[in-house]
Amino acid sequence: MIDDFYRIFEEKHRGSVQEIKRRLSVYLPFITPLAKIYPSSKVVDIGCGRGEWLETLRDNAIPAMGVDLDDGMLERATQIGLNVQKMDCLAFIQKQEDSSLLAITGFHIAEHLPFEVLQSLIKESLRVLKPGGLLILETPNPENLSVGTCSFYMDPTHRHPLPPPLLEFIPDYYGFVRTKILRLQEKAELKNPEIPVSLIDVLKGVSPDYSLIAQKKAEEAVACELDPLFDNKEYGITLDGLSDRYEQRLNGQFNRMDEQFNRMDEQFNRMDEQFNQMDEQFNQMANVHCNQQVVKLDEVENKLERFQHQLEKSHQELLAIHAHNQSLQKQLIDVHTSHSWCVTYPLRWASCQIRAVRDEGIKARARKAGKKVLRRMFNTALGLFHEHPKLKSFVFSSARKLGVYRLLQSVFRRVLNSAPSHHTVPMANERHVVYQEHMTSRAIDMYEQLKNANNKKHGE
Repeated sequence: MIDDFYRIFEEKHRGSVQEIKRRLSVYLPFITPLAKIYPSSKVVDIGCGRGEWLETLRDNAIPAMGVDLDDGMLERATQIGLNVQKMDCLAFIQKQEDSSLLAITGFHIAEHLPFEVLQSLIKESLRVLKPGGLLILETPNPENLSVGTCSFYMDPTHRHPLPPPLLEFIPDYYGFVRTKILRLQEKAELKNPEIPVSLIDVLKGVSPDYSLIAQKKAEEAVACELDPLFDNKEYGITLDGLSDRYEQRLNGQFNRMDEQFNRMDEQFNRMDEQFNQMDEQFNQMANVHCNQQVVKLDEVENKLERFQHQLEKSHQELLAIHAHNQSLQKQLIDVHTSHSWCVTYPLRWASCQIRAVRDEGIKARARKAGKKVLRRMFNTALGLFHEHPKLKSFVFSSARKLGVYRLLQSVFRRVLNSAPSHHTVPMANERHVVYQEHMTSRAIDMYEQLKNANNKKHGE
């Protein structure tokens, strides 16, 4: 990798040095018995990185050295005095003598190698290991669905996931006497079989890492030292195991739900019996009530028939009244449109004026007539002013010069304030012919009342 990119990437995503040393301590029970048998033989850690495993071996007085190609990763190992070299791992193994090494370890290195290189590495490891020596390869576990589909590809140098059966087959094929798969780094609480398993646990709870441990053939005295570790103990959590636990949990929930449904079904049956009894009671009550309603309905029908008869009778009377009103209206229209009515109009007007003079007095009547004439003059003048603005300006300026502007203004206001409303005092000489063919009877009545009131007011 360029510069120290990979070292910084590992520090952020792999974990702290202390955390990695804690994880790697799981391999000490495999290495320690062999170190006692071959005290002068070394453990070689290929792709040693920061040197956590080499430091762990040094803390346990086990000879070890490491190789790696990344200067940034080797920097820490060199600073703390570990025995490391910058070298290709396969080239280093190929240079080793036959049956010379106690163990070859590689943590998260196999997934970085081309498959042919991985095969050659395992084949060469069988040659250089001492009898009973171990090959340990740790790699991400694709049985964990989250690892296999996502987090594995966080490292840009990864090539492809290695399923446990595939990695285990390679040393079997090249002659290692026995192998074991260790599934690692799972959550501690999932190890308890009593803890309920959720769907997210099935997807992400399988051991995220696993390691292959392969042993070279050796005499029985050497091989038996590791028999308990290879034969008896199981490590980690498998996808099948979590899936079975999740299925058992679902089955338990389904069984409990089935029991609840059965109890609810029994309750529904009892409720159904109660509803049937209530339905019978309701039918009996409905029959009694229906008989009572039939009697009441007959009475209502009789009353309705009588009311309908009265309604028809009233309708006939209204039709007769309407016909009579139509006749009277036609007669009234004939009178208003007759020649005699028009000829006698001056006489009616004169009679009305005489009556008004008698009631109001000749001065008051003369004053009203004068105001009426003035109003007409003012209206005519306003119309001329509106059509001829220059005339308006001339008249107003002349009135101001003569000193009569305020007098004219006062007279104009008095005349306008005393003017009768055009809504309440209709012109006596205005007559309108109303055709009532399409008017309702109520509209005709209202028209007759208004006409009579207007005639009485004008003395007609």
